[in-house]
Amino acid sequence: MYIINRRLKSRLLTPLTAPTPTPAVLNNLPTAKPPSPTNVTAPPTDVTAPSTNVTAPSTEAKATTYGRDLATLAKIYTEESKYSGEDNNFNRKLTIFNDLYNRVNIPQEAKIKGFPIMLRGITLNFYYKNKVTYTTFNSICNAIRNYFKGPEYKRGILAKWNAITLKTVIMKNEGKSTGDCL
Repeated sequence: MYIINRRLKSRLLTPLTAPTPTPAVLNNLPTAKPPSPTNVTAPPTDVTAPSTNVTAPSTEAKATTYGRDLATLAKIYTEESKYSGEDNNFNRKLTIFNDLYNRVNIPQEAKIKGFPIMLRGITLNFYYKNKVTYTTFNSICNAIRNYFKGPEYKRGILAKWNAITLKTVIMKNEGKSTGDCL
């Protein structure tokens, strides 16, 4: 006890500093034995990584992308560039379509979806009436070409031409002389 009191007095007289620990052996205190290690085993765990399904991007995502591109194509397409089937050259209008299509940089697999953009009037009506039968881009082009410039079209134009008479022309142009109607 004397040693402990003496130590306390000496601490009070010295400035506050961090005390240095004194081993228990020097203080004549009993030393404790460190605890013995305990066998602790964790319960078994079944650790598996969650399955991941890696699939190709869906066609719906592509369709969205194509939709934006097709909308851009529709915006840059002018009415005079569209095929009407009346006095237009289909091959020339198809060349314009292909040029604009490539400028927008739309993939070839979406070309069939953009085809109606190049049509107007009766050709657009024909396209939608027969839409179910088209499977490829070439089949659409051939159907339009054959219907509007093929033998049936030529027969229809010939029938209209043959139905024109001087009498019908005069009736449509009342007030004009017969010489003007010729």
